[in-house]
Amino acid sequence: MAIFVDSISKSLRAERINFCESVVITLVISQVAPITPRYLQQMPAAPESWWIRNRAAHVLLNNDEPNRRRATKIFTVALLCVAEVVFAIRAHAESPALVEPSSPIDEIVVTAQKRASSIQTTPISITAVTGEDLQARGVASLAALAEGTPGVSLKTEGPSQTEIEMRGMTSSGGNSATVGFYLDDIPLVGPANAQNGHVVIDPDLYDLSRIEILRGPQGTLFGSGSMGGTVRLITNQPNLSEFQSTVQSVLSGTDGGGFNHKDSLMANFPLIDHTLALRLVGTEDHTSGWIDRIVANPFPLAGGDPVGTVRGAVQSAPVEKQYPGSNAYQTYAARATLLWKPTENLSVTPSFFHTTSTQNGISAYDSDPGTLAHYQPFDIAEPLTDSLTAYSLNVNYSFAAFDLTSSTARWTRNSTQVEEASEAFNNPLEGITYNSNYGLPNHGYYGPNGSGPEHGIEDDPSHQFSEELRLASTGSGRASWVAGLYYSDFYSLWTFNGTTPNFSSYMDLGTLAPATTPKWFDSYSPTTLKQYAGFGDVTYALTDALKVDVGARVNHYDYRFSSCISGYGSGNGAATPSCSGLIALSSTSFNPKFNLAYTFSPDLMAYATVSTGFRPGGGNAVYPTTGAAWGGAFQQQGYTSGKWPTKYEPDRVLSYELGEKARMLDRRLTVNASIYYEDWRHVQLEAYPNDWALNINGNYVHIYGADIDALADLGAGFQFEFAAGYLYQYLDGGPHWVIQPIHKMPDVAPVSGTAALSYSKPLGSSYTFTARLENSYTGPRYSIFFSNPFEFTGTYRQLPAYDLLNVRAGVKFHDKWSATAFVNNLTNKHAQLESMFTENEPQPSFTRIETNQPLTGGVDLNYRF
Repeated sequence: MAIFVDSISKSLRAERINFCESVVITLVISQVAPITPRYLQQMPAAPESWWIRNRAAHVLLNNDEPNRRRATKIFTVALLCVAEVVFAIRAHAESPALVEPSSPIDEIVVTAQKRASSIQTTPISITAVTGEDLQARGVASLAALAEGTPGVSLKTEGPSQTEIEMRGMTSSGGNSATVGFYLDDIPLVGPANAQNGHVVIDPDLYDLSRIEILRGPQGTLFGSGSMGGTVRLITNQPNLSEFQSTVQSVLSGTDGGGFNHKDSLMANFPLIDHTLALRLVGTEDHTSGWIDRIVANPFPLAGGDPVGTVRGAVQSAPVEKQYPGSNAYQTYAARATLLWKPTENLSVTPSFFHTTSTQNGISAYDSDPGTLAHYQPFDIAEPLTDSLTAYSLNVNYSFAAFDLTSSTARWTRNSTQVEEASEAFNNPLEGITYNSNYGLPNHGYYGPNGSGPEHGIEDDPSHQFSEELRLASTGSGRASWVAGLYYSDFYSLWTFNGTTPNFSSYMDLGTLAPATTPKWFDSYSPTTLKQYAGFGDVTYALTDALKVDVGARVNHYDYRFSSCISGYGSGNGAATPSCSGLIALSSTSFNPKFNLAYTFSPDLMAYATVSTGFRPGGGNAVYPTTGAAWGGAFQQQGYTSGKWPTKYEPDRVLSYELGEKARMLDRRLTVNASIYYEDWRHVQLEAYPNDWALNINGNYVHIYGADIDALADLGAGFQFEFAAGYLYQYLDGGPHWVIQPIHKMPDVAPVSGTAALSYSKPLGSSYTFTARLENSYTGPRYSIFFSNPFEFTGTYRQLPAYDLLNVRAGVKFHDKWSATAFVNNLTNKHAQLESMFTENEPQPSFTRIETNQPLTGGVDLNYRF
């Protein structure tokens, strides 16, 4: 039998491999061609047999079957190709394979300290992943990478709707994030007052050099908003001497969804040899939805005791319309980088980046009935759009003893979202309709006396200009240093326009009579924040083994905020807008850092760090303090001044960390670990009086935690990775903090981790088989709920833990092409990521639960020209 198999595989090996190569090329070109310049679509001359095989692959793979069947066919063909190549080449090996010895693990060079160093010699807690590793793992988004990174947590509603947190430092309160986010040297900031948080873009990860995730306060070098850490996306720079071009096509199908496709292209052009080069990157990404939006008519009224606590039987209601895949999204991204190097010492790098995304609705389902669906009484979609355009100019000049770098950037961003809560507005426990406030019958949703439809449109435009001028030492002396100046000018506007056509069914909060305008809530809240900073950091080798690092940053900010809310649902009713007037804040802070590192050997280092971070303060909108709802909320939170706080102060963190970086067993095993304690003072918290957002200062949060990263080369082509994070936090929210459990922070998992086993095996002299099995775990987190009809603020409820299992297997031909079959979320988990209550009005009968993409299988194809 073995002889028979060997003879058959030898005879067919060449044709199988060439056919599979044709499949790869055809799939990639067919998907990427619409975004490929015409001159790149012209393939080089090839033997006639190549074109015959290419045509056969084209006939096999390109047809007009429905998307789901097409996705299944693509996945099956790719899997068969992978299996046949492995089978054929393995059978071709006539001598027994020798067990390959393990080998040292390659190091990654990072610029976390704004000067180049390797991970193992950089005395901070850092995770770095190269672009090659991102591709090998199949990491398609920053959110996917964060899920497997110790000490990192996130909440996300979809593309460009991700809020990142590190080491327990949630950014639910305040107007600034707690984690810095950089694209090269461009500091990107989320909107100041958006309802979905301080969300950053989720840029495409194609053609990146690496991603650096720096854990712990980075306020000295990266400024405000880096209290918990910093994420840096470093792109590949133009190659001055070589034409390069790559394409990628990822084709897949989602359980309960449809056909997904992501197509990317990179082209590098040396325009003037060794002097001028241009690098272009483009991506389109379509993900089919898996949440159904169902319009029921007639829509059942809420019930329970008291009425409004139990949702009506929406599953048995007549379906008027149904929209499968209502959370599908489409993203486009483009990046252009020009490198001019007129002399050996001078380089000038202008760059352009643009991304835009559209999502038909949020990826959230109704907790009742708990199926992957959202039920509505009226046909109102909730699309989200987001676009960002960034320009930057980096100029670097190398002097004899140091480098001088100027980084100038400007970006503009606009995000919009439609938010619908018609069902909540009819719920009598919300006290919004006129009848519910006076004990009159509920006329339902329809007709002239019904509550009718409701929706709001949120618009969040923002922009920022920034400039950093820095000097960094060069050479290998005992001292190395970096110093610089920084300036940024940030603007963000939050507007919301809520409307109810059947306005006479509602009560004006000012007159307590029926409303006379369809506008229930219109808000206009601009924010400006200017920052000025000077920073410096010096590392000095006291001995060959002992180094001390001292740094500091002086930061000054000027903040301006105002808010004006009108409409019958605003605090004072339609006749009297609730306006804050101008709130102006300024502050200067000093942020030192101290680090001591001892190198026991080239393979073992220990370090101790004391570091600081900070965020600016801000202002609040004006809310009433009297009335049935507002009076109860004001009394519950214990304010005695006759008004809600108009502003909140800056918060700061002081962090203590001990860490080690070790390589063992001839550098086949790497273990990096750290323990830390963080003292977070004047913590900015988001309270919810009468379910409206209010920022206040608590007393403190104490956080104790540990992180570990381990990578082992097991030999015989196997590598094992393990990463985990644990933390414990205790909140003292002060006298005005009432959300239960009183000592917990939201959106933070105390335990998280990932484990992965990868395999790489040469198949002959040209091919390599690769496989990877990865499981990531996220522990329970607290999220806000409004389930008690008699409370004037929300309650934190624990979401269950979840783990996600991904598997990949494929074949690579030198650096020419690769084909990899994959299944993400193999066990088809529907994780509860976040409670959204509802988009613009919470209610006790149900909430909306953000969830992840179900089981998705497909093929990842790459080709290098």
